[in-house]
Amino acid sequence: MTLPTDATLLAALETQYRRLTELLQRLEYARATLVPPPATFWIGAARLAYDSGIDAMAGTVDGAVLAMRSAIQFTASAVAEVSARG
Repeated sequence: MTLPTDATLLAALETQYRRLTELLQRLEYARATLVPPPATFWIGAARLAYDSGIDAMAGTVDGAVLAMRSAIQFTASAVAEVSARG
């Protein structure tokens, strides 16, 4: 059943979907360009500390990417559900 607020809700969800998609692209670009690869120029404790920091940073960004993808999927599901009402 179509509700009077469905058009407004659908527009808001579609806007949210577009913005989340743009943010995901920016986050993935940041991940690819700002998180350096593991060090090959240090040895010993310095290398371990550097690699540990980079791994932690990459893990945080990867978690954000997963959360963003999840938000996009849930938004797409909401768009489909509201659209199916009529």
